[in-house]
Amino acid sequence: MTAERASTGGGNLRFWLGVVVGTAFLALLWTSVDMAAVGALLMRASWPPLVLALFAYALDFLMRAWRFRLLLDPDGRKVPFGPSVAPFVASFGISDILPFRLGDVFRVYWFHRRFSLPMGHVLGAMVVERVLDLVSILMVAGLALLLIDTALPAEIVAQFRLVLVVAVAVSLAVLLSPGAIEAIAGWGERKFPLVLVLKMAGTARSVAAAVRGTGDPRRILGMVLLSFALWLLESLVMLGAWVSLGGGVPEWLKPLVAFAVSTLGTLVPALPGHFGSYEFFGMLSYRAVGVEAEQGAATILLAHLLLWLPTALFALGWLVSVRRQSPLTMLRAR
Repeated sequence: MTAERASTGGGNLRFWLGVVVGTAFLALLWTSVDMAAVGALLMRASWPPLVLALFAYALDFLMRAWRFRLLLDPDGRKVPFGPSVAPFVASFGISDILPFRLGDVFRVYWFHRRFSLPMGHVLGAMVVERVLDLVSILMVAGLALLLIDTALPAEIVAQFRLVLVVAVAVSLAVLLSPGAIEAIAGWGERKFPLVLVLKMAGTARSVAAAVRGTGDPRRILGMVLLSFALWLLESLVMLGAWVSLGGGVPEWLKPLVAFAVSTLGTLVPALPGHFGSYEFFGMLSYRAVGVEAEQGAATILLAHLLLWLPTALFALGWLVSVRRQSPLTMLRAR
């Protein structure tokens, strides 16, 4: 089996696993709550909190595009900010609609062609972006669990907090130690000269190069703080859905916990757009903080719709508007 076939096979396996797991999660949600009551709650949703939530979401994506541009080009000489925003946002929408993370492929190809950047450089920046997001959402989850009382046993909460602290520490070590990343990659290549290991080592070197390109440790820590602020900003979407459905603003920690846990839950294979895993882990978190099943389900579904629909519609509209110049059209032509 060639490396290309192995990669394709792995992608197909993850896709079908996501279909099975995501469908099972949605079926579990459908059978475990009164969907008629959930629908009645959604019909009574108040619009002003949702408008504010969408405004926060738009600002969040604008700042995320700016962060990605900083990762690609810290000096701002090769990648102008304006032309980079639309393809950046569209890449998320494509992944929300299509399987196999095709939005990531699109983003790598677009920035490579549009700004003459090496594909490895773009891929490395994306991996650093994901590490920044992971450590930041772990920080959000840790903060929320530190401040809120849950119905879970104290021992489980303490262990979960410990896991979050260790995960944050490891993620920060990755960001602050590009030399160590390269050393481990070289050791893996020498000890295990397999196709998968070689590919992982190449990705690791791209990450290390992207981390070095980001700047010194002080700048990287600044990027971590920026990423933490971005996730707090995005959490306002969950808060907006919560308030829209009658939840109280003083109870803001409950939707914050649900947002963090459901976002971490998207690491589990699911349907495109993370449907299934987002709802399942969001429901678990709402139950843990004492929210009724129907209220939690309605909030999760509304928040997920707010997070998914805008980027999906933007991607469709933008790709149609630039269909003749789009890299996707070029790929089809080839």
